[in-house]
Parts: sequence; C-alpha cells; structure tokens
Amino acid sequence: MNENEINSLRHKIREGSDQFLSTKPFALGMYRFAMFVINYYARVREKLKIDYDSFMILQTVVSHSLYQLNKKKVGVTSYSELAMEWEKLLINKKNISQIVKYTSSKKINSKLTFSSICLVTTLPKESVRRKVNELAKKNFIIISKKAGILLGSQYMKVFKDFVPDTAIDVSKLLKSWEKSGVLKSLLDFKA
Repeated sequence: MNENEINSLRHKIREGSDQFLSTKPFALGMYRFAMFVINYYARVREKLKIDYDSFMILQTVVSHSLYQLNKKKVGVTSYSELAMEWEKLLINKKNISQIVKYTSSKKINSKLTFSSICLVTTLPKESVRRKVNELAKKNFIIISKKAGILLGSQYMKVFKDFVPDTAIDVSKLLKSWEKSGVLKSLLDFKA
C-alpha cells in the first residue's frame, strides 16, 4: 500500500463507513487485543529479562533467519523441524566458521547488519548498536564480520519457552474473537 491508500483507509475507518468498526463486539475485541499485547510485553520483561526494544531487535534477527530459511526452502514446516534447524543455526563464538560454511552451503548469503536492523525497527543506530552488543553479551545473538548478526545459543531458550506460550495466547485471542464475532468481522474487512 502506498501512503495515499493508507490515508484513504484511515479516513474510511474514522468515518465509520466500514462494517467491521461498526460491529458491536469491536470494543471487546480491542480490549482482548490490548490485554494480549500487555501480557506479551510483560512476558518479554519477566521471562527473557530484556527490554522491549531489545526484544524487537532479536525478533528482527529471527525474522531475517526465517526469511532466509523460507527463501531457500530447506523443508522446515513444523515446530520440531524448525527447532532442529535452529540447533544448526544457533552458534557461539567457537563455531562461527561452521555457521559461515553452513549458510554458504544453503546459499544463505545476505547478512544482517546494524543498518538493516535500524531500517526495520526505526531505532537510532547507536541504540541498535548498544542493544545488539547487550544481546550478544547474553548470547541471544552473535556478531560476526563475515556472517553478520546471527542468532546465538541462548535463542533456544526463547524458542522453547517463549514461542509455545505465545502460540497459546494467540490461540486464546483468536478463539475469543471467534466467539464474539470479531474474527469474522476482521476476515470480512476489506482494506
């Protein structure tokens, strides 16, 4: 969507001309979404012991890794298959050469940089640099001149503990939206 289309959609929504926003359970759906976001935020701070900007930087690294895996069609389709693939990709300072070799063999060659993360998150470069270094100290990520910014060995903690809880929370949110009719309204919404 370009800027004009987005502004047109915003105007349409504000005017209430779309049926989705005029449905009665909208406030209930919005409340449940707000509670989902608040819970997600609290779990990041409580379980992972990192601030939300750092978490979004970590998610950018995860997104880049997933994009590369999906782009090269390595056959990952399930949670357990992805866990096995993460095990191959998660590295520590001792085996960076292995990951460079692995990514080269899979033709995964575009590396993630500080600048790339800045573009995605819109965070200032110095903030990204500082937070990436903090995440690297905790082994959530690894910084390599050859391979770029990669997932570190501690990411498995996030994947094994945090991802299933998030999937359960998303499921609960969608079920509550389905029960109240919000999900149907969302699916019928024409942007």
